[in-house]
Amino acid sequence: MPNSTKASKASTKKSRKSTRDNRSVWSPIYWFKKMAGLILRVLFRPLAFKVYVVLATVLAAYIVYLDATITSSFEGKKWQLPARVYARPLELFEGLAISANEFEQELKDLGYRQGSSTRAGSYYRQGNQVTLHSRGHTFWDGVEAPQQAQVVFNSHELTRLRELNNNALPLLRLEPMEIGAIYPNHREDRVLVNIQEVPPLLVAALLAVEDHRFYEHRGVSPSAIARAAVQNFKSGAVVQGGSTITQQLVKNYYLTRDRSLSRKITEALMSLLLEFHYEKEAILQAYLNEVYLGQAGDRGIHGFGLASQHYFNRPLSELSVDRLALLIAIVRGPTYYDPWRNSERAINRRNRVLDILVVRDLLSSQDAAWAKAQPLNLGKQSRSHYVFPAYIDLVKRQLREFYQNSDLTSNGLKIYTSFDPRIQRHAEQAIIAGLKSRDDKQLQAAMVVTEPGTGEVLAVVGGSKPRYSGFNRALDAKRSIGSVIKPMVYLAALSKPRQYTLATLVDDGPITIVTDGKEWSPRNYDRKDHGSVPLMVAMAKSYNQAVARVGDDVGVDAVAEIMEQLGLEREVNRVPSLFIGATQLTPFEVTGMYQSIAANGYRTPLKAIRAVLDSDNLPLKRFQYQLEQGVDADAVHLIQRAMVQVGRDGSARAARRILGNEFIFAGKTGTSNAQRDSWFAGFTGDVLAVVWVGHDDDSPTKYTGASGALPIWTQLIKSASRRPLSSLASDEIDYQWIDLVTGGRSEKSCYNAAELPFIKGSEPQGIISCSSL
Repeated sequence: MPNSTKASKASTKKSRKSTRDNRSVWSPIYWFKKMAGLILRVLFRPLAFKVYVVLATVLAAYIVYLDATITSSFEGKKWQLPARVYARPLELFEGLAISANEFEQELKDLGYRQGSSTRAGSYYRQGNQVTLHSRGHTFWDGVEAPQQAQVVFNSHELTRLRELNNNALPLLRLEPMEIGAIYPNHREDRVLVNIQEVPPLLVAALLAVEDHRFYEHRGVSPSAIARAAVQNFKSGAVVQGGSTITQQLVKNYYLTRDRSLSRKITEALMSLLLEFHYEKEAILQAYLNEVYLGQAGDRGIHGFGLASQHYFNRPLSELSVDRLALLIAIVRGPTYYDPWRNSERAINRRNRVLDILVVRDLLSSQDAAWAKAQPLNLGKQSRSHYVFPAYIDLVKRQLREFYQNSDLTSNGLKIYTSFDPRIQRHAEQAIIAGLKSRDDKQLQAAMVVTEPGTGEVLAVVGGSKPRYSGFNRALDAKRSIGSVIKPMVYLAALSKPRQYTLATLVDDGPITIVTDGKEWSPRNYDRKDHGSVPLMVAMAKSYNQAVARVGDDVGVDAVAEIMEQLGLEREVNRVPSLFIGATQLTPFEVTGMYQSIAANGYRTPLKAIRAVLDSDNLPLKRFQYQLEQGVDADAVHLIQRAMVQVGRDGSARAARRILGNEFIFAGKTGTSNAQRDSWFAGFTGDVLAVVWVGHDDDSPTKYTGASGALPIWTQLIKSASRRPLSSLASDEIDYQWIDLVTGGRSEKSCYNAAELPFIKGSEPQGIISCSSL
C-alpha cells in the first residue's frame, strides 16, 4: 500500500510537470528564451562568434559608407545644372519699331496666356491694343518687377505705353526667352524650384497620391509595403508600389534601377539615414527637383519646375489644377502616361488623381468636375526653345574663351545673349522661302545677322534646315568670297585720297599681272571691256578688270592689311587673285569685316553674349562693347557711298525695286569662280546681314550673287529692318555733284549727276558741265 501510494504520488507529480511543460510550449516567453539561448550558444562558439563579428563590422562599415555618401552629396551641390542661354529681353518704349502681331508672337514665345491680364504671364489683345501682366525677371543690372501695362501700336510702331492707371511708363522690359542650354554628358535637365515657391496644392496633392503618410514614417513605411504586397498578390501583377517619397528620392538620386533584393535593402537603409539627418521639407524639395518626368529627345526632364515648361510652356506657379494633376499623374510612369503619345491614358490617370484629391478633402467636387472636363491643354511640343542650334553653337564657342566646359555644364550659369527672336524668325523664313523657290534640292544657305552699330549678333542660320543641328555653315563653311572683297580693295585705295576718290577714272580694259613668272589675266563677268569709268561705277558694276588694276596699284599687302584692320584674323593668300575674292572665308568672318565698315571703320568684334550670371543671379562677367578705330572713318564713309550705289544702279539694284527707292542700304554681291558660291553682304540703319548660297561639295550652281543670295537678303531686310541707312559725315567730308560718266564736276540737274563725298582737298577741279551721254 505504501508503495502504491508513492507510485500514485509520483505519477501525479509527473503529470503536473507535463501539464506545465505543455503550457510553456505555447508561451512566447518560452520560445524567446529557447531562441535566445540557442543564439547565444551559437554566437559564442568560437567560429560563429568570429563570423558574427566580421559580419557586424562589414555591416557597420557599409552603413558608415552609406551615411557618408548621403551627407557629402545631399549637403553639397546636389545636381549638375546646365548653363541656360537667354535671348535679349524685349524692351518696350514709345517709338519702338514693332507691330502688334510681332509683339504678340513674342508673348506667345514666352508662354503668355491669352484671354486676360489678371495674372503674371497673361495678356489680352483687342485690335492694336494689348494689355499684359509681365512676369518680372532678375537681370544682370537689377530686378525687373512684374508690371501691368497697356501697349498700343500702329502698323509698325509702338505708339503708347502706359500703366493700367494711365501713368506714363517710360520703359518696360519683358523677361527673356530661354533659347537653349549647355548640358552635362548625362543630359539631365532641370529647373530648380524652392518648396516655398511651389503651389501648395501641388505639394499636398503629390503627398496624397504618392505618400500620404510622409510626415509619419521615418523613411520606410511597413504598412505601405504590406498594402502594396496584398494588392499586387490579388492582381497577379505589380499594380501598386510601397516606396515612400524618401525611397523614391534615394532610388532616383543615389541608386541604379536594378530590382535586386540587395538594392532594395540598400534603398531602405539609405532612406532611414536620409530621414535621420534631414528635415522633411528638405527631402521633399529635393524630390520635387529630382523626380524624372519625361524625355525631350536625348534630354531627360527632371523636376516639376522644368516639367511645367516642357509640357505647358509656362512656369509652375501659373498652372491650373488640371495641369497640376497631370504632372502628378505622370510621376507614376512618364513613358506610360506620356500625354503626347498616350493622351487617353494620361487623361484617365489625371482624373484618378483628381478623385484622390476630392477624397482627401484637397479639392471640391465642383472643381474636380471642372478639371476633368478640361483637355490636356499641352503647350507646343517643339516650341521655339532649344531649337536654334547655329546660334547656340556660336554662344558655346565664345563662352569657352573664358570658361571651362565643366563650368558650363554643371554650375547653373545664366547666359544672356543678343539673340533676337524676331530677327531669327525672319532670317529662317527668308532662307527657307529663298531655297524653296529654286529647283536645286541640294542647295544650301547660311546667314549671319548683326546690329550695325554694336557688333551684337542677332541671328544665325547654319543651313537650309535652320532648326536642325549639324554642320554650321555660318561659322565653319570656308568658301571663296568672290566680289564681296571688292570694298576692301577700293577702301585700300580710298585711304590714299591724293591718289583715289570715288570720281577717279579707272581703266576697265584688259590687264595681265605677272607674279613670280606667272601671268594672271582676270576678265569681267559679262566678258566685255568698259573703258575708263569712275571708281564708284567700277565698284557698283563689279568690274573685275578695274578692281584688279586698282589692287595692283595699291598692292596686295595693302589690301590684306585693310582686311586685317577691319577685323579679319585669318591670314589670306597675298596673291593678285585676292583682288577678286580668290580666298576662302566663312560667312561669320565676312560679317566681321562688313561690321567694321558699317561701324564707320571701328573694329567691333562680333559678340553674342551680353552677360553671365551664376546660379544665385550674381554677375560674373559683362561683355562690354569693344571699339577700336581700324580704318580711317572718312575713307570708310566714301566706300559706304559706293556700296549704296551698288543698290541704286549696280549689281544689287533688284533689291531696290522691292525695298523702294527711298529705303537706302549699302552692300555688295559676290560670285566665285564657276558660280560655286553666291554671296550678298549688306546693311541698313539697324540690320547687317551676310548671306551665302552654294553646294556643300563645292560644285557649280546656277546662281550669281545677285540671283542667289541677294533675294534672300532682300526678303530678310523687307521683313526685319525698320530704319534705312543714314551715314553721318565728319567735318573733313565735302559733297560735290559729279558726272558718273566722265568723273568731272557736274550740275545737280545733269542726267548722269550724283552727289558724292570727298575728303577735303581731294575734290575734283575744273569747269562744271553735263556730259553729252
